Amino acid sequence: MNRLLTDPRLRVGLCVGVLVVVALLGVLAGPPAVKSSTGGAALNGKAVVSRTTVACPVLGTGGKVNSVVTAVSPLLPDGTPMPDDPTTALTLSDLDPDSGRVYTSVRERGQLGVLSRTNNSEIISVRANGPLAAGAAATVMATSDSGANRGVAASPCVAPTSDFWFVGVSSMAGRRGVLTLTNLDEEPAGVDVYVHGAEGEADVPAAKGIVVQARGQTEVYLNTVLPDARDLALHVQVGSGRVAATFRDNVQGKDGPSGVDWIPAAGEPTKRVIVPAIAPGKGLRVLTVVNPGDVQATATLTLHGPNGRFKPARKETLDIPAKSTRVVRLDDALKGDGGGVSIESDQPLTASARMVDAKQTDFAASASALPLTGPAYLALPAHTETLVLMLTAPDKGAALQLEIRDAGGQVVQTRELDVAEGATSVVALKPVPKANYLTVTPRKGDLVAGVVLGPPTKTSTPTNKFAAWTLATSLVFRAQLGAAPNVNAALR
Repeated sequence: MNRLLTDPRLRVGLCVGVLVVVALLGVLAGPPAVKSSTGGAALNGKAVVSRTTVACPVLGTGGKVNSVVTAVSPLLPDGTPMPDDPTTALTLSDLDPDSGRVYTSVRERGQLGVLSRTNNSEIISVRANGPLAAGAAATVMATSDSGANRGVAASPCVAPTSDFWFVGVSSMAGRRGVLTLTNLDEEPAGVDVYVHGAEGEADVPAAKGIVVQARGQTEVYLNTVLPDARDLALHVQVGSGRVAATFRDNVQGKDGPSGVDWIPAAGEPTKRVIVPAIAPGKGLRVLTVVNPGDVQATATLTLHGPNGRFKPARKETLDIPAKSTRVVRLDDALKGDGGGVSIESDQPLTASARMVDAKQTDFAASASALPLTGPAYLALPAHTETLVLMLTAPDKGAALQLEIRDAGGQVVQTRELDVAEGATSVVALKPVPKANYLTVTPRKGDLVAGVVLGPPTKTSTPTNKFAAWTLATSLVFRAQLGAAPNVNAALR
């Protein structure tokens, strides 16, 4: 591993009407011109996904860490275009696919592959060629009861692309942030990282011209390249090649470790931004917004709680100077309820929310996401804690179906749900003692969604286990070749 010890958009390349690039996880939405490692042909205007590769991050050293990578090639709606290629396994292996080290595999659609490890620092790659690539999804969850990694960290496994935003990071005392750049390809990648803060864009020469070797990894330690800086947003731009980028955040409190997690990549800057899955319960709820443009932005905030939309008192309007960040606390406005936030601006912005449990022993983050235009899939490890599905209908009322299937493809839970106009619904999911996967299928209206491991209600007992996943449409069901999103067409 190549380390730069200076201490969560997808751009899609189209090869003249036939190459449609598709990422493994439907968890990030991306701009229409980004390089990615997945691909397939177009059939009758729909993507035929035939290849996918993602990297599953790992925590640093510190305490006994148990990590679980869970991958699935989910059951898909009838009529989903499939390649004619022979079926090969979806594999969980190391970074080099030619090494022959395959730890586990999935050979049938609807089944899951699970890899459990202890104190292992090797990044895992999940790869599929042929029919099992379509819709494939993978996640990693790491837990520790002691040391620097005490708490729960969760992340989707990440597809190599050329543009990432990580919003709400810091290099202040007590924070140890690490940007990890993983190259799954056979050629080196060149990366520049631009840093925005409360005072504008910072000059960080050590974050420019980073070379990530083929099938290698580089780590950038934020508190070395830019120490003592708060409220930051990192823009990772890949000039040559592709990388899978993740940001790991360890927190040290006055009484010891106070949690670890991967900060999810936020959506590309737009004039309307929606951050879902702000967890219920006591504790800090902090929104960080970045304006990467050259002129000041004026934004208005709307919260979406269980009873509908409302404006946060004295925080409705936010001015963000050019190339700068601004922070807003939302816990006083939410009053323990779960919710989402929408931001409308005269300039493109992006944002993330940070959630700290009431005891300040762990935290989680949620990033901006687009409304679902088709099924979203989330692979989950076995868990005894309650998970909550958080569903926000930012405009008109919405309807959806949720379904949980176990490792054998059997339905564990299914429901049809309605979400009131402007509101956020919080739905408890049954604990499942074995690996499983969640499917959320929108039926009507705009819907943004996420899943939180943590307190299911505002009166719940405080927890020291906190994690979150933002959901996004699986790329199989996104707009094809620039067509307008149409979930009904995608599901035919």
